[in-house]
Amino acid sequence: MTQDVYRISKSIREKFKVFPLKPEDLSRLTNVGLEHFSYLKEVTSINFSIFFRVNMELLEFITPANFSHELVERIIVARNKDYQNLDICVRGLDYPKFQNLVDSVRSKKITTLLEKDPLLDRKTMQIFGNLSGASQMIVRGGISANVAQQAKKSASQLIDNLMESHVAIGTLSRMVLADATLYDHSASVAMLAGIIGKNLMGLSKDDAERCARGGLYHDVGKTCVPSNILNKPGKFTPEEFEIMKTHTTLGYEELMRAIENGAPIEEEVAIVTLEHHERFCGGGYPMGKSGRREERVDGISLYARVVTIADVYSALLMKRVYKEAYDQKQTLDIMRSSADRDYDPAIWKKFEKSVDRSNVHYKELESRPVDTSKGRIFFMDEDGFRPSNSIKTNKSS
Repeated sequence: MTQDVYRISKSIREKFKVFPLKPEDLSRLTNVGLEHFSYLKEVTSINFSIFFRVNMELLEFITPANFSHELVERIIVARNKDYQNLDICVRGLDYPKFQNLVDSVRSKKITTLLEKDPLLDRKTMQIFGNLSGASQMIVRGGISANVAQQAKKSASQLIDNLMESHVAIGTLSRMVLADATLYDHSASVAMLAGIIGKNLMGLSKDDAERCARGGLYHDVGKTCVPSNILNKPGKFTPEEFEIMKTHTTLGYEELMRAIENGAPIEEEVAIVTLEHHERFCGGGYPMGKSGRREERVDGISLYARVVTIADVYSALLMKRVYKEAYDQKQTLDIMRSSADRDYDPAIWKKFEKSVDRSNVHYKELESRPVDTSKGRIFFMDEDGFRPSNSIKTNKSS
């Protein structure tokens, strides 16, 4: 399919500033993902400019002086079309301002969500926020020692503060259905991979942390995929899918370069980026590996086998232009249909059981009356309703 090319019209050139770009100018710009850019619809002002990069021209489209939700929506509409040469950017020096704004909006959204749904686990949400901060540093590209250290710190905090598996899985699942804008795929994969590694498989703290960091890094290669393909709102053509598949090798190469430059990343963690689309019985990419590395030289690494399950579960929960979001039961049913081929059964069976338990756990909680003013769950006994002191809720009583 031929891609559309965005062109700056004469009327736009007359209304907005357009700057010619040189190759060396590109390093001073930072691309902004559409999901987080959409957070600008939640604010009333900004203190930085938003640009369109159109080939080697830069269009200053939104400034602090002309900021409006109408202009934000115009950028979203344009970016959702299949343009091959259009990026949303801010100046690199302004990116911290944009990130602070995103963090502020996310914090308010989480507070609102916790008030609406007292069954969500507050600790899970807090740890998820920490992982999301590390995830956003990674997806901007350019893995440095500082970025890798932040990823390591976030993964360590996750493992040190792990909650019950079914509670965390249920909270992540409910969160994305309630407010998809809060969801960060790599942060979710990292949390799920850490839970699987530590709680379900009983791995050591170090191994569980590496599972989590493998989740944080697994899609880093997508920063190298052309934005017209990465942000395409519909399904890929066969040619586009071949390009998309290169994110595995590109991500692995980027992490290996970072390791050579001193970033604290183990090669076994980097291999997750290469192998997370391999399938246990073969048929995956990029190398068509199968089985366990512990049992055969050409098998799939342990961390990758964990992250694969976390990746698929997280992706199915998310709403996409070409599919609706699925709840826990639907997601599990879809994964079951290919589990015999795709996942290590020793890992899958434990994960499947935990998700099933999570589903039952939250259905039971939903059936119980909740004192929303104090966030306490009540049980019925012979004397009537009584508050539970044994189950932790998300608001202090």
